Amino acid sequence: MLFSYNKRLLLSLALVALLFSPTLHAQNPANDALLKCIPSKTLLCVRINNFNNTLTQMDQFLAGASPIGISALAKSQIMNILGSSELAGLDMNGNVAVIVTETSGEIQPGIPDIYAGMLIPVTDYKQFINGISNKTPADENGVSTIISLGNPIILVTEYNQFALLSWKNDYNKMLEFKNQANTASKENILNNLDSDEAKLAVSEPVWIYGNMQQTSKTYSPVLLGAIESMKAIVGSMDQANTGMPADSIQNILNMYVSIIETALNEIKSASIVIDPQTDSLNITKTITAVPGTDLARMFDSESSTQVENNLLAYLEDGALMNYAFNTNASFWNKTSDFQIELLTMLFGENVSKEEINKLKSMMTSVMECMGGSAVYSISSSNNMKPPFYGYYVIAIKDEDKFSQLLDQASEFMTTMGFLDFYKNMGLDVSFTINKDVDTYKGISIDAAKFSMKTNQANNPQSQMIESMYGEGFDYRWAIVNGFFACTIGTDADVTIHELIDKIQSSQPKQVCDEIKSAISILPEIKKSDLFMTINVLRLYNMITSMIDSNMIPISLPQLKDTGTSNIIISGKTNNEKMTIDMALPKQHLLEIMNAVLSMQQQMIQNLQ
Repeated sequence: MLFSYNKRLLLSLALVALLFSPTLHAQNPANDALLKCIPSKTLLCVRINNFNNTLTQMDQFLAGASPIGISALAKSQIMNILGSSELAGLDMNGNVAVIVTETSGEIQPGIPDIYAGMLIPVTDYKQFINGISNKTPADENGVSTIISLGNPIILVTEYNQFALLSWKNDYNKMLEFKNQANTASKENILNNLDSDEAKLAVSEPVWIYGNMQQTSKTYSPVLLGAIESMKAIVGSMDQANTGMPADSIQNILNMYVSIIETALNEIKSASIVIDPQTDSLNITKTITAVPGTDLARMFDSESSTQVENNLLAYLEDGALMNYAFNTNASFWNKTSDFQIELLTMLFGENVSKEEINKLKSMMTSVMECMGGSAVYSISSSNNMKPPFYGYYVIAIKDEDKFSQLLDQASEFMTTMGFLDFYKNMGLDVSFTINKDVDTYKGISIDAAKFSMKTNQANNPQSQMIESMYGEGFDYRWAIVNGFFACTIGTDADVTIHELIDKIQSSQPKQVCDEIKSAISILPEIKKSDLFMTINVLRLYNMITSMIDSNMIPISLPQLKDTGTSNIIISGKTNNEKMTIDMALPKQHLLEIMNAVLSMQQQMIQNLQ
């Protein structure tokens, strides 16, 4: 008897655990009613899961930054549109989707028209539609029209477990979508999603999905045709209209065409997941490549990128941007090849094919010399011109070979046609190198200067560049204990000494507070292919210090308090995908809001 009772107790506990376990009770994407309603040819889908809860999460994140709650605002807007004070029959805890899909109609020959609709969950459609006071009776197709201020604005009809809403002019498109989705139940968006993406679609608060291949198939001729028309227009202009030779602009447009064509042909899909937390707004972007393409091979991961970046202690508090990456040779080599191909288009005949091949070979050798990790930090100062300074620290495996590659890179800067491109833009550009300009604690230091001056007094673009960057960029670099150390800025000669001291110090190096905070929000950044922190307020200070009042008559104040938090961005590649995680800490949002309020008060005082 006791044994039988214990068995029943254990079975009851197991059932309770099953029902309340978030993992076991998670929605199976294959059974998701909303995904089944969305056709496979959908171009764009925006889905909000557990509508009420997601709005509450957003309210918690915005608490203290926004006087109005998102959930209250959303519900009041829905009530106003529907003319219902109770929202009876509407499932506020259900899943909502906005979709954009193709129709059988055409906006021009060969280019399908599109339909945009919204699916909202209902517990009882009759109760829902009867609760709407400002509507017309349903017609023979079950479609009602919602009236606002005497005018029809929205169409609504029942569709499975949802109410389907459309704009007033999309009656026929709505019926086509409804009939198509009902009769082609197997041809839904699940056909386009791998298992990971399908899980994100049903589990994350907000999921945004773009079908890049369907979009490319349909609309790339229109997009590329528009660019070709722009090229023709530019080709008819002279240098007086554009500030630079027409062939230089053509080269720039060719470069952008190549980027767009790569995106259209080699990106399968792109998605964004938004997850509001109490202390941060987390966003994940995923780009999935078409299998077998160069982009898919670029997104292959390597085991070396699974180790932690061991140079994070060289990053500092107070930086405008801190940047770190681990050497994923497959990704970086293919990325550099693509960038060099773009440079070939940009510089045109100024760079020969032989020089391009040498540059590619040199970049491959640089990657082979690198020791796994690198960091870069940039800070701003309105007392300098250019108004920023920074430094690199790169781990290297072969100091002698890396030193030789530095010499080759310096030679490329002076012998290839890179500098001619800038001259075509109205700038006299020079790059000078001085070897062994200094010795510090037995370490030889090299120097370089990249300078730009306008050669066209009436060219506003070149004048603006000169006003922003002054006499150009000063560099100092050295190879220290297996590291390449390089500083940039007006005080590069001083900061290279400080960097050498830090590398040679026997004291344990500690990760700074701002990087620790970033790691606490996105722990995986320590093992990511790359990550960066960006402080919006420090970026604002740098931009405002670059504005020349003689060129642009705008007076913008400098911020004294730029806070201690940052936007965090982390990227990694795996299984033919690139995933980018971003986080906006609530602290940084509050710092930005306080800065905006302070500037508004200052502007009001100035006007009084």
